[in-house]
Amino acid sequence: MNQNRSKRILLLFLILLMAAGFIFMATILILNRAPDAPEKEQDPVHVQISWWGNDGRHKYTMEGVNLFQEKNPEIDVAIRYGVWNGYEKRTKVWMESHTESDVMQINYAWLNVYSRDGEGFYDLNELKEYINLENYTEEELSYGTKNGKLNALPIAMNTHTFYYNQDILDSYGHGVPKTWDDLFTVAKKLKPEGKYLLGLAKKHLFLLMIAYYEQSFGKHFFNEDGTLAVDAEGIDYLLRFYRKLIEEHVVCPIDSFDRAMYMSGEVVGTMCWISDTKIYCDGLAETGAKVVRGSYPELPDAEFSGWYIKPATMWAISADTAHPEEAAKLLNFLLNDPDMAKLQKTEKGVPVSDAAVEALKEEGLSETNEYKAVQEMNEHQEELHLIIPNMENESIIDAFKSGADEYLYDKMTSGDAAAKILEDIQTVIAGQ
Repeated sequence: MNQNRSKRILLLFLILLMAAGFIFMATILILNRAPDAPEKEQDPVHVQISWWGNDGRHKYTMEGVNLFQEKNPEIDVAIRYGVWNGYEKRTKVWMESHTESDVMQINYAWLNVYSRDGEGFYDLNELKEYINLENYTEEELSYGTKNGKLNALPIAMNTHTFYYNQDILDSYGHGVPKTWDDLFTVAKKLKPEGKYLLGLAKKHLFLLMIAYYEQSFGKHFFNEDGTLAVDAEGIDYLLRFYRKLIEEHVVCPIDSFDRAMYMSGEVVGTMCWISDTKIYCDGLAETGAKVVRGSYPELPDAEFSGWYIKPATMWAISADTAHPEEAAKLLNFLLNDPDMAKLQKTEKGVPVSDAAVEALKEEGLSETNEYKAVQEMNEHQEELHLIIPNMENESIIDAFKSGADEYLYDKMTSGDAAAKILEDIQTVIAGQ
């Protein structure tokens, strides 16, 4: 009896001893742990941004991305960029394979290509907690709205502007051309020396042709839904006028023109977007030349001006992004952050965002050539129509150029070439 009792007492003692040991060890671990040890940092969220442009645009955009990451260390931004040539085709591959960047610089016309129903890009209205939409008017927001969904925000507004080398015009005793007849008058003196009055990229040549057609006939080239309003007879008329422009040295042949000809004086002027002012106006001025802005050439008593306005590229968010909030923060920074505005300045044109404009007023915005061009654009606001996206469609422009070349190189009559152009453009539109 006493022996069993002793065993129970010994067992109880051992249990208490073990419990005390556990308590002692736990206390030691607690005391040895650093009281203010920080929690493990979360890995940053990864998003990607893509854009096109020249070296200057690449430089300030990368600086802006670095600044964004400093302000938002929880977000890591990968970059994808390139020049314009070929960029539209690469974008098509990315969009169709769903490998596009989270934040994308897009052309206004791409809304019509990739998001006719408003589903091709993320609806920014759903991210207004992170994007300051109050910096935009309802009209400005409407430019990026498809089927009631806010797909993109405009960076700046754009239209065409003409720049001429004033020194060369002065040497021939001519002022700045104002009408179509003026263009031919000046070119007549340039032709004997092998010079041309205007050098244009193929898109600007196409838009120049549209302006002349609409002024001549008082009709639109495209319907509002993007279908063709012009017929074969109208295209035939344009082809013959196009040939006259080249033969009379008003316009340099498209395949022969490059910017070096404009910089050297072989070509006296150019037609470009306001957003390209830094290249074609400031760039020429830096060589010591006096540069002057020209007027939109018009026919007397024309019913339509034939000239158009559009957003000068836009920022959008991929519909497939896995990180919409982080992408929205980056998009808002690119458009509305004062520091980003000061990096970008007016390289893409005068910003639309009220916040960006306020930031640039401190930087002498009103003295820039882009600002002056925008002021002229605003003076002609009632004459300018919002561009039809198909006016910038690369396949449509290529169809026009291909058919026009057949005529210019005497492989087709103007009538046959016009019929080919009409059929090819209609095929492109039918496939949209």
